[in-house]
Amino acid sequence: MPEKVRLGFIGCGFMGQCVHLPSFKKVKNAEIIAISDLRPKLAKAVAERWKIRKVYPSHLEMIEDKEIDAIVEITNKFLHTRIAVDALKAGKHVFTEKPIATTSKDALEMVRAAEKKDLKLMVGYMKRYDTGVLKAKEAYEEFISHDKVTWARSHIFGGGRASDTPAEQMITTDEKNPEIEPRYPDFLPKNLTTVMNDLLEVLVHYINLPRYFLGDPAAVDSFKFWPSGSMAVLNYGDYPLITEFFRISSDFWDEQTQLYFKDGWIKMRPPPLLMRNMAAKVDIYRAGETQRDEFPHGSASYGFEREAQHFIDCIVDDKEPISSGADSYKDIVIIESMLKALIENKRIEIEF
Repeated sequence: MPEKVRLGFIGCGFMGQCVHLPSFKKVKNAEIIAISDLRPKLAKAVAERWKIRKVYPSHLEMIEDKEIDAIVEITNKFLHTRIAVDALKAGKHVFTEKPIATTSKDALEMVRAAEKKDLKLMVGYMKRYDTGVLKAKEAYEEFISHDKVTWARSHIFGGGRASDTPAEQMITTDEKNPEIEPRYPDFLPKNLTTVMNDLLEVLVHYINLPRYFLGDPAAVDSFKFWPSGSMAVLNYGDYPLITEFFRISSDFWDEQTQLYFKDGWIKMRPPPLLMRNMAAKVDIYRAGETQRDEFPHGSASYGFEREAQHFIDCIVDDKEPISSGADSYKDIVIIESMLKALIENKRIEIEF
């Protein structure tokens, strides 16, 4: 491995330009040497702004570049599998945005391609890299050494995002967005594609983050949706995980993950998606004989920058990413199980 991991960056949309490109630019031991987008004028303009020396018309030309060690792929969710599998087969490590894919079959293909080549496949769940969340993880490990989880809740109502402003201004051109063929599970009826999109683009975080603490659920007891939002009950044996999704016009951000024990709780309130240098707020309550509140503070940092550094560190140190492809595949299996529970109106056992 060279002194710096040499990256090819694919995708010049909002998240690519305003979040991931500047985040990977700050990584201490990596260098973005090439960029690609199906809109050539946009790719050229972005390359000029960020002083990236190579521009490719598509990912197929980019992955043939022997100077590139890894691919950062920030494109439409329906394209993740095709691009990632091509890159992995070409011997490149891959970082992709969440969701890993839009079907469990596609996600598993990505995982198998990485395993076959012994390459890193990482998915961008930035909440796992939030320093406040890491403080909560430390407290969780201490709790379960002497107590048991009794209830869990994952709540996202959204709301005002006045402070949710990217540091970088997005470059635009008059080029049309490329047409992309949607990919959904074969069993999904057309009238539920909007529900699945919400699950893949929003609720997947609130399945993935609790799993970082609790592990994997055994079943979906129920999943219901209404015009205003949705609710699911994921079965963890001795307790449920309740997921709540709704959109509200508040002037503040309403998101919480709560883990309850017999003798206390841990509550996390992550900041708005793009807020920089602010960690999740953590509230720890110790009940029983103790009766004490604690509010540990994570360091001021940006989850997107921390996950970018983690991807590079995993390549250099040959270690498994915290949000690996194999782990992220499970989120898609759970989402498909939720939809089956909705369609069939019954409990669905989750089989990974």
